[in-house]
Amino acid sequence: MDFTFVSDDLALDFAATLTWRTSYPIELLAEPADLAAWATQSGLTERPGRVSRAALDRARLLREAIYRTAAAAERGDEADAADVRLIRDEARGSQVTVALIALGESERRGDIGAVLATVATRAGELFGGPNRRLVRHCAGESCTRFFLDRSRTGSRRWCDKSSCGSRANASAYRRRKSTALPPGGKQDR
Repeated sequence: MDFTFVSDDLALDFAATLTWRTSYPIELLAEPADLAAWATQSGLTERPGRVSRAALDRARLLREAIYRTAAAAERGDEADAADVRLIRDEARGSQVTVALIALGESERRGDIGAVLATVATRAGELFGGPNRRLVRHCAGESCTRFFLDRSRTGSRRWCDKSSCGSRANASAYRRRKSTALPPGGKQDR
């Protein structure tokens, strides 16, 4: 499985491992191996080790707490106290570390517990700091991803211009073309 990292924040990318939440939910962390793959593809660790079913369950709980907290941040609401507590408690664990191997070479080390602690720490930094005001929900039809809007004007609409943005533009183009044609679908010459 290939994961997408377009949110401009690792915690928000982690929250997007359940896609299309409101229309056709797809669980990207279906098996423990999926969580290990996410940890590797995210760049957090090169070898997450064996991932248990319990660790996968913990990861999903953390993901949902991050997602709900992102939704609250976007609305400008208070986050649920239980979600804040879960994120804070998970962040107390040992973090992923960077080990220098040689000049120009390092390795990120940590098991899946360290990966979850690091994701929770990143979520705490995001939601506890000024960047929480940059959290946006993708305007793409059916997309449920959050992202950070770092655009100069604060007007970014899509999580990813090449996917959701491209689909929205193509749909708008088709609508314009279909309404521009007279009945029968042929233009007068």
